[in-house]
This record gives sequence, C-alpha cells and structure tokens, in this order.
Amino acid sequence: MLKKISLSVMFYFFMVLTAEAASNSSSISLDVGSDEQGNKNTAVAVEIALNSARQIMFGLGGNKVPAGVETINNNFLYFGLSKKLSEDWKVTGMIEYSDLKDQFSMVSVSIPVRFTQDTYFLEAIPAIRTIDLSTSNNKKLVVSSTILGLKAGWYIGKYFRLIGSAYSYSYSRDVSKLATYQSTRYFNENTLLLSSGLLKRSYNMETGLGFDSFSISAGKNRSISAIDNSNSDYIYTVFDYYLSDSWSLSLLYGEYLNTPADENNYTSVSVSYSF
Repeated sequence: MLKKISLSVMFYFFMVLTAEAASNSSSISLDVGSDEQGNKNTAVAVEIALNSARQIMFGLGGNKVPAGVETINNNFLYFGLSKKLSEDWKVTGMIEYSDLKDQFSMVSVSIPVRFTQDTYFLEAIPAIRTIDLSTSNNKKLVVSSTILGLKAGWYIGKYFRLIGSAYSYSYSRDVSKLATYQSTRYFNENTLLLSSGLLKRSYNMETGLGFDSFSISAGKNRSISAIDNSNSDYIYTVFDYYLSDSWSLSLLYGEYLNTPADENNYTSVSVSYSF
C-alpha cells in the first residue's frame, strides 16, 4: 500500500497557488513548522511593492520528510507579480517549482483574479501543472494537471471575517494507479511517497476576529486524495500578534483528524517584517 505524505508537507506543496500580496507595503517573512510524524518545513517569502498598483513576490523553502532510515529533502521556489487593474479588480501571475532530484518535480502556473468590495471579495484561481515522475530505470513519466480554485470572503462588522475556498484537480493520466502494488515495480519509494500528496479536491473554511494589535483565526481543511480517494481532515488555530508597525509574529497549531492520537499535532511559527 502506498504510504501517504503528511498534511504539513501537502500544505507547502500547494500553498503557492493561492499566495498573494496582502497589502501595498513590502515585507519579508520566515516560517518554520513541524509535526509529530517527523515532517519539517521551512519557507522564506518576500513581497516588494513597486508602486501602489504593482507588487512582486518570491520565496523559497524546503520540506524534510522521513522515509524509513533516510530523510527526503524536497525544495521549492516561486515567483509572482500582482497588479491592481482598478479599485475593484486585481490579477496575479504565479509560477512555482518544486523538486526532488531525479525522482519527483512539479511546475505550476496560476493566474488568480480577485474582485473586492468593502464587505466581501470573490476570487477565481485557474492553474496548470506539469508533474515529472521518475521511473526505476531513470525514465520520465509526465503528467499534466489543470486546477480550478474558487475563494470568497466576507467581512461582518468591524472585526469578524469568514473565508472559504474550494479546489478541483484533474490529471491527464490515471494517477490512482500509483497506489497499486504493480507501481512499486516501476517507481522507487520516494517518488511514490511524494506522489501521495496529489489531490482530487480540497476545501477550506476559516473564521476569524481581527483587532488593532492582534487577530485570531480558526479553520478546517479537507483534502481528497487523487491516489486512493481517501479524505484527510485538518483543523487549526492561528494567532497573529503585531509587535509594532513593522514586526509581527504568527503562531499556528493544528491537528490531523485521520491519524493516531500521538501523531496528530502540527505547529509552526512565522516572523514578518514590513518596510
């Protein structure tokens, strides 16, 4: 049976598709996370405001995934450009690359388009992806994928917010065959492990309260595997504290709902500086 990759790693695999400029200011942030299954994540993100309408984004990071007696080091990087077309419309172009040399690599391109009003926003996130899987005899199996995401948020009163999103993934090949016993004859264990993070659908719902010096959020994520059609549920709480006009600290605590009780926690810490 195909071993499934941790949700903490899946989070970093797919987070870049929805990355966006949060404001017209420039910032740099460092995020470090780990879970009780031994997975560790590190990411650095930079946003630079070119002017009031344009912003560039780039970042890099890595995932360390335990795989028996060894550790897989899977790295990623991304670049994006955001432009306000008007007071209501904004478009962002994103490209992401992640790679485990000679075993598994992905290139994703997305173009989120957002419409914003005073009390709500709507966003469509179309994307395409190319996935290279390396076989045991060093050949490449190429799988193309299309992704459609929809995201919406509502701001109720001065402090309360509610945000939801849904993503659908389709593939040019039947990736569920990677879960069969025969797949172990053609792919090594690391390729199959990273492939287990491929999704069929995903959903997220988050609610939060924002104040002048801090904010708190709580949410739930459900991911449906494209490999074996199983569900993975994840709940989390995020506390953001604004240390000053320039510095902020973010703490996340989450739990996987489909794992043993002694392997279900995930935590991360993020520090950001705005300039």
